[in-house]
Amino acid sequence: MMSPLSPLPLKKGDTIGIIAPSGRLSDTNLFFRGITVLREMGFNVNYPRDLWPGMEYLADSDENRASEFNRLLRAPEVKALICLRGGYGCLRMIDKIDLALVTAHPKMLIGFSDITVLQNYLYQKTGLISLHGPVVTSLGDASKPTRERFFLCLTGRWDEPLEGKKIDVLRNGPTLTAPLVGGNMASLNSILGTPYDFSWDDKIVFLEDINEPAYRVDRMLTQLALAGKFDRLAGLILGEFSGLYPDGSTQHISYLESIWNRVLELCCHADFSIWGNFPSGHCQKNLTLPLGALARLESEKTRLLFPTARTRYVI
Repeated sequence: MMSPLSPLPLKKGDTIGIIAPSGRLSDTNLFFRGITVLREMGFNVNYPRDLWPGMEYLADSDENRASEFNRLLRAPEVKALICLRGGYGCLRMIDKIDLALVTAHPKMLIGFSDITVLQNYLYQKTGLISLHGPVVTSLGDASKPTRERFFLCLTGRWDEPLEGKKIDVLRNGPTLTAPLVGGNMASLNSILGTPYDFSWDDKIVFLEDINEPAYRVDRMLTQLALAGKFDRLAGLILGEFSGLYPDGSTQHISYLESIWNRVLELCCHADFSIWGNFPSGHCQKNLTLPLGALARLESEKTRLLFPTARTRYVI
């Protein structure tokens, strides 16, 4: 397994570059509210003066979106990259990413949803640790705990433990330490059978999604199982499955129970821990996770830790 490649942590006054590898900007108000949050945290922000032109559902052409990513990797004044939004598009430009640049100039890549396609690919190819956390257009509506955790991770303090009484331990397994991978389930399903798929073996896998009816979630989970993705996991963490029903409603509880039960059916062959209702994903409380970092999963205490791992830095 490739050793982790950890970007240097940010400090106040550093510049964060905004990239748009996926969907088009549809709400400039959300965009500028997100910028305000980043500036209030003490960071400078780099983004195109004329923003992004938009091409149907994409922020720009495949070539331009990839070129923007590569260009900001080279830019010495830019210390991290945060994505404009999710949506769709990473899969169309991923082959144009310069992996040698990623290795030579590792920078934090921050985002979630469609961005997890790119984050997991870069971890698989280079060992890059990235941050599964808010995008620019979701920062303005993020909860206080979300912003606090986001800032801690940006400044290199992701070893703060995550624990909570609302996390459901669906199956209690042994305490273990393994790399954390995963993200948006629909996006990860889209790379099955492609050159950009990656191994889930001996990993703690995190999955979340939004606006997916129960039958579609079942279909995706079943496809993952038939593809062998659940065969040799170290652990499974299910995040927010939101958007269809009000949180806490009878419909939402029933919806989650159907998902949890299907996961337990598909994973009945093994004894690894399975958690549900973890506070990360398409929700106000989207707690940032370091994808690619070593994670310690402790089911008895319902706690996820990120112990200091052996990492390699390129300066």
